Amino acid sequence: MNQYLDRNMSTLTCGKYHNSVFSMSFLVLIVFCLFLVQTTTAQTVLVETGFEEFDLGAAPTDWAVRGSQIVVSADTVKNGEKALGILGDNDDNVGVAIETENPIISVEFWAYVKGAGRSFNFKVVTNDAVGVNDGGVYLNWNANATRLYDGSAWVAVGDFPFETWKYVRIVADATNSVFDYYVGDDREAVLLADPISGLAFRNAAENPTAQWVSFHVYSTVAQGFVDDLFVYEGADPPSLTPVEPKGKLTTFWGQVKKQSPFR
Repeated sequence: MNQYLDRNMSTLTCGKYHNSVFSMSFLVLIVFCLFLVQTTTAQTVLVETGFEEFDLGAAPTDWAVRGSQIVVSADTVKNGEKALGILGDNDDNVGVAIETENPIISVEFWAYVKGAGRSFNFKVVTNDAVGVNDGGVYLNWNANATRLYDGSAWVAVGDFPFETWKYVRIVADATNSVFDYYVGDDREAVLLADPISGLAFRNAAENPTAQWVSFHVYSTVAQGFVDDLFVYEGADPPSLTPVEPKGKLTTFWGQVKKQSPFR
């Protein structure tokens, strides 16, 4: 009888032990999965737009605007029905404010230059004012080439064929005042490509983080078009979010942190 009770007690104790171990293992697995999800989603997307949500013939709503010739256009579009048209005029500028504490941000977009000669400028601005050219990334597209301004002269970065869509990626580091530049036939090719690394800001960063991403023209000749703008923290690219049947992107940022100095 005692042996029978001992065996049963042993079986019960062993079962409780295994159940306890299983419960603990399951709990650890859940915590680990939550940790992975938090790690994966911790990266902040700052801007994601295909310009579909904005009105044609006007600058994107709530962006900082100077001039009247950088507007949402249906003329030359990569995906969907709209793109940002950088059409000309003198010293026009359109920019979106960035809310981040990360010193590294990445900017991706499709770009198309229509015509020949000097086209638009692209800037990652670390100054509080969007119209400032110093202290950040300062690129230009001209005569089938990408160039940067080093503070005294335009310097060739690489070839950029006009009259065709190309995918561009810039990773800007405000701590070291440098950026990496990628270009390719599509996003997949760009993410697999080696960048042109260590390109210098136009003078040192003026804030520890980027404040604006903007497009700028100055005495431009060739019109430029931008589609599917994607801005996020850090250098590691997250996946794009498919949000509309036409494959366009949508806006994720909330209230712009500054009032536009141009309106």
